[in-house]
Parts: sequence; C-alpha cells; structure tokens
Amino acid sequence: MVELDFKDIDWLHIRQALSLSLLKNRAVAVRHGAAFLEGSPEYQPLFNDLALAVAAIGAGRLTLEGDDIIYEPLLLPPGRYRLDTGPRSSAVELLLFLMPALHHGDFRSVLRLSGVTHSVLSYPTTFVKQTLLTVLERLGFYGSLTLKRFGFYGSGGGSMESRIYPQEPGHSPAFAGEHNRSVSGVRIFISRLDARLAELEKRLLSVELELDTGRISIIEVQDSDGIGNSVQVFVDCGGLPVVLFREMNLYGEGEGIIMSENDLRAQLAGLALETRELIMGETLPGRLMREIYPYLILTGNDGGLGGQACQGTITGDLCGRFL
Repeated sequence: MVELDFKDIDWLHIRQALSLSLLKNRAVAVRHGAAFLEGSPEYQPLFNDLALAVAAIGAGRLTLEGDDIIYEPLLLPPGRYRLDTGPRSSAVELLLFLMPALHHGDFRSVLRLSGVTHSVLSYPTTFVKQTLLTVLERLGFYGSLTLKRFGFYGSGGGSMESRIYPQEPGHSPAFAGEHNRSVSGVRIFISRLDARLAELEKRLLSVELELDTGRISIIEVQDSDGIGNSVQVFVDCGGLPVVLFREMNLYGEGEGIIMSENDLRAQLAGLALETRELIMGETLPGRLMREIYPYLILTGNDGGLGGQACQGTITGDLCGRFL
C-alpha cells in the first residue's frame, strides 16, 4: 500500500491519488484525507460519488477509516459505463478520476455521466473539452466530451458523454507560439435568472478586460434543472484555447439564492485578473499544469508544458510515489 501523508493537501491531490491508485492497481492510504473532508464538507459529496461509482463498476473499495481515506482498487477494464452524481457534486470530477486508467485500456471506453456538469467545485465541460483534452491529445491521450444537458450546482439534472481512447505514443507536448496570447471571446451562461444579471456581468467584464461588448456573448440556457450562471473567458495561447471561468455559487445551505452584487463583482474582478496574468505570463494556468502533470510523467515529458513548476511540489511527490 502506498501511504501518502502530505501537509496542505487539497481535493485535487486526493482525487489524483485515488486516480493513480486505480491506474496502477495499487492500494493507497491518504493520511488525514477524512479529516480534510470533515474540515471542508463541501467536498464530501464528491468523495461519496467516487465511492459509489467505484462500487458500481467493480473498481475496488473506497472507504473512510479514522482520519484517513483508504482505496483498495481492482483493475478497471475498458467498456461502457453509466454513472450518476448528486446535486452538490460534479460529474466532471468523476470523469477526471476515471480517465487515466481508461486511457491505458486496450480499446475505447464510453462514459455516460449525469448530475452537475457545471460545478463550483470543479471545471465546466468547456474547459475539459477545449483546453484539457486538447493538451492531452497532443500528448497522445485522445478523448472527447459532449454536453447533453446543462446541470448546475445545487440542482444537478445535467448529462454528458465522454469517449476515452487507448494512449498513443510518439506525441510532442510543444506548442508553437504559445506566448502570443489574446482574449478571443467571452461567454456568459445563465439559467432561470434575470437577464439583467448577465448584462451587468457583460458590462463589468468589458471594462475589466478592455474588450468590446460585441465579443461578449450572453447565452440563456433553456434545457437545464434549476438556476445557474457560468462565465467563461477564452484565451488563445498561440493555438491552444485556454478557458478561464467562474462558476457562480448561487445556493446556500437551503434553496435560496445567496450571491450578492458585491460577491459577483469580486468574482469577476478575480477572473479578469487571472486573464491578464495569463496573457502577460509565460506559463499555463497552475491548475491546468497540475492536471496534466501525471500525463507528462507517463509520456516522459515531465519538463514540458511548464511541468517543471510541479516538480518538488505535493503534486510532483504524489506522481513520484506512483509513477
């Protein structure tokens, strides 16, 4: 059993540890993982959905024991899987958990996932489809993602389908002209909300990003459960489409809307700052680098795509224990 005992662990470390455990078919104990979930209860539904999925597909046993998370995996064969997630969880996290193991199968897998497709705890499907899968394709990991129905955090009801193909060798992670960067557009999605909210967001981002309002689209989602608001900025990094985003947390513990205008302005100011830093910088977003680092290690390209930024970190140590 691989024992992991890292300080400052977060949900991404936990999900990647479990994912690598499944990939390598090696049991793992994430020390103090259960304590993290107790201290950050918003992530408990994500863990519960992973445990239910593991049991449903026969991929081993995922449990909480004392302060720890224990995963005893079983080999996951490629195939067709249909899985559900809860209204305060993320179907995207379930996909990211399964992807590494399925990429190492000997034929294609199809995942049909339902629940929250746009979660405040994870990524919107656009980020996975246009950014993450594009990077992984250049590393030889081919996959697709199709959004069937929007499902927002707090209500769920969405669905998506992903196809995961066996890894192909011989691909380079290099991106020509990746430092030539500019905003290519902005999309604001709203569901069952007053259109004036989206108009306010449009005006604020136009000023913050010095962007003509004609390049900011408002899309009212008709086919979804519950309310939702997703703001996505598209940055062209020399041919690599990087999606920066904010999934607005509109729900409190009950069913009422809790986000104030001040909260909204703060969220958009943070998104605009993140966009400017990406355009002026020389690296890819840190969270994206953390997502792709295990794949870089698997292909022997751990110095590429800014992967050096992960070396010597918890993410780097985690990959080193498994890979």
